[in-house]
Amino acid sequence: MPKMQAHAKLLRERIPREPETFRRVYRYAFPLSRMQGQRNLQFEIATEQWRLFFTPDHGGVAWNTETTPWLDWWIQFLEERGKKPVNKDLWEQVEVFMRKSLEDEEMGWWSPDGAWPGALDDFVAWVQAKRGKGSEMEVE
Repeated sequence: MPKMQAHAKLLRERIPREPETFRRVYRYAFPLSRMQGQRNLQFEIATEQWRLFFTPDHGGVAWNTETTPWLDWWIQFLEERGKKPVNKDLWEQVEVFMRKSLEDEEMGWWSPDGAWPGALDDFVAWVQAKRGKGSEMEVE
């Protein structure tokens, strides 16, 4: 196997297991996926990239869990908001949010005063409403 192919294979194996490797590749995908001359990612491109990065069958990390279909809900939420382009800050913070939501699906770590992009603030409220909970989240 040529050296470049071997390196790519090794990287694909490391991405789901090593959060720092995942983060570097994920962040690199943003400028790589933008249309020439655009600052933001088109909605359709961003959602396809999220489906690759956040599903294990494509070599990514599973964001959907048994109790919460995070990735599906995230895309549904953004579709309902009007399929707006995705800026770099939102792109990068979605990965941070994904990690935190997998650590604590009840989002006990969430604070509306945090420095999250507005779309993620709104997503948390949307998830809480979908779960039938008000702004105070109870642990079941």
